[in-house]
Amino acid sequence: MSDKQKKVRDNSERNTIIKRASARGLLSPRYRGVFFTFILDIAFCFAAFWLARMAMFKEVAFPRNYLDFEIPIMIITAAAPVCMLALFNCYNVVWKFAGRIEFIKFVAAYVISSVFLLVVKLILKASFNVEYWGTQIALYMIFAVIFTAIPRFFYMFVSYIRHVRRGNFPQSKSDQPIRTIIYGAGNIGSVLNNRFISNADEGYLPVAFMDDDKDKQGKSIGGVSVAGGLDDIERIIELYEPEIFVIAITDLTKSQLKSIYERLGKYNIPIKMLPPISDAQDIANSSLTLHDIKIESLLGRDEFKVKKELIDLSVKDKVVMVTGGAGSIGSELCRQALIFGCKHLVIFDQSENGMFNIDQEFCKKYDTSRYSLVMGTVREADKLAWALDKFKPETVFHAAAYKHVPMMEIAPTEAIKNNVFGTKNVIEQCQKAGVKRFVLISTDKAVNPANVMGASKRLAEMLVQTRAENSEMQMAAVRFGNVLGSSGSVIPTFLRQIREGGPVTVTDKNIKRYFMTIPEAVRLVLQTGALASSGEVFVLDMGDPVYIYDLACNLIRLNGYVPNKDIQIVISGLRPGEKLFEELRYDKEKVDATMHEGIFVTKLESIDKAKFDRNLAELKKIATSEDESATEKKVFEIVPREAREQALKERESSIRAAEAEAKMTDDIVVDKVVA
Repeated sequence: MSDKQKKVRDNSERNTIIKRASARGLLSPRYRGVFFTFILDIAFCFAAFWLARMAMFKEVAFPRNYLDFEIPIMIITAAAPVCMLALFNCYNVVWKFAGRIEFIKFVAAYVISSVFLLVVKLILKASFNVEYWGTQIALYMIFAVIFTAIPRFFYMFVSYIRHVRRGNFPQSKSDQPIRTIIYGAGNIGSVLNNRFISNADEGYLPVAFMDDDKDKQGKSIGGVSVAGGLDDIERIIELYEPEIFVIAITDLTKSQLKSIYERLGKYNIPIKMLPPISDAQDIANSSLTLHDIKIESLLGRDEFKVKKELIDLSVKDKVVMVTGGAGSIGSELCRQALIFGCKHLVIFDQSENGMFNIDQEFCKKYDTSRYSLVMGTVREADKLAWALDKFKPETVFHAAAYKHVPMMEIAPTEAIKNNVFGTKNVIEQCQKAGVKRFVLISTDKAVNPANVMGASKRLAEMLVQTRAENSEMQMAAVRFGNVLGSSGSVIPTFLRQIREGGPVTVTDKNIKRYFMTIPEAVRLVLQTGALASSGEVFVLDMGDPVYIYDLACNLIRLNGYVPNKDIQIVISGLRPGEKLFEELRYDKEKVDATMHEGIFVTKLESIDKAKFDRNLAELKKIATSEDESATEKKVFEIVPREAREQALKERESSIRAAEAEAKMTDDIVVDKVVA
């Protein structure tokens, strides 16, 4: 189909929809100001009758001086257009955004009112020999139209004058309107449809509704048919050739939105959503900007509700200290500790830039007396002791750690000195200072660790378990998977690659990861603080794992591109220490529920503390000597190395598969060029 033919078809369809909508009289629901407009119209119509009579008889007479038959005539005359305006739903319109349909209805109301009054004139003459002059009716209609139209079309008139003075007009997108399918044929959808039809300059042409409600399918809303539900998607796309989907349902849960996207997204047609609105009238009351689906909404499951009593036990009215407080997880722990009412917050971190940024953020929201910044590293026991003695925190969240797997493969001694012995310093100094609660932020990579970073976090968990045995301090560790948007994580990396035009690099098509938003993970961690007791390892419910390849495809689509067409996805092979699939617990660990449905506690195997301490002493000596090879070897003597060996095999296989796929892609490109 040529562009010219498409333009003619689109304009024809728009006109058809407008005619149907006009004939059916379908408009959006009631809006604020209906009552005020109704009363104002009544007053205007009585005033119009008075002016028409005055112009007709060249005398100023008030209703108390009217003849007896003039009073009922005045009431009938004033009521006629008001009733017609109500019949045509002209009181349910936000006139700031009114279009041709509203104008047609307004004019039709007065045309029918005129016909009605002419019939009344004939009845009065024939039955009661009362003369109701046609000239007076005509004058009345002129005055009534002017009075009632001014407040309705004032905004449109002002906009027109503004553009005339500027010498330009808004460029209409209706020359090539975007063929739009609205998903959701309810209240919001019908209002959105009316707005799109009435405001052609916004450039959206509704061609169909989609809704899974069988009772709505096959019916029409504002002249636009409800073509079917998600089960009919292929037929609908073929029939209506949409260029965009707009989801017009505002109360979707994450799981519902994810299900809808999975059905629509594979057709590589842009999907937009409405901004947050309180009710349907917000669509018409302000400028409308459709937005993209956030990737966070397509991962994991619906968020768990906060049990405030648990957060209060660990945070409210308490001095809270967060190590690594300037990092992705640590900074969110700090934010929410302040939000949930901690008495004082101590932010401990060695990152100068990070501390500067969090101070700039907090000083705009909170009195600086509510928090303190302490520059330092967890490797320095003396600095920790000083901070703990000065501020005397009751709860400590330990989030200071090196986290990037490839970097810790390069620098294993740094991973051990920071993640293991830094944790040991924090625990020991917290015990000496009389801290009541200590929570270690761990990771799913600590389970069957295949890399130095994961092994270092597993050793940190073991420190918590062994030190809790004879300690009055309530201690625990919390494991969870990847968090969305943390610095250096996969999503920011993919987004940067997409902005640069690709390619997007995925290590393996079969790699899976758990994901959770940072705010939700932190809320669960805060609640875990109340459950900490004797060295438990808590596991957060992360939902279902996500294929990273699918994540890359979704991000590309959400940015308006087609995967492997506009933006290429390149398979590079697993990196050193990278597993295809991360776990949240060991096979031998049993998991029990807690009083929070999103938090589980594992039953750990006992650890020989004396043997563990001997191994730690030896590991510290090796790491301090910067012997990277020996450090790695010792780490995987303490932590079973089977998973690491398996990861090495997976990596070799993954690299071979990536090379084969790259060769096949190159061959296809060469064949196309030759052809």
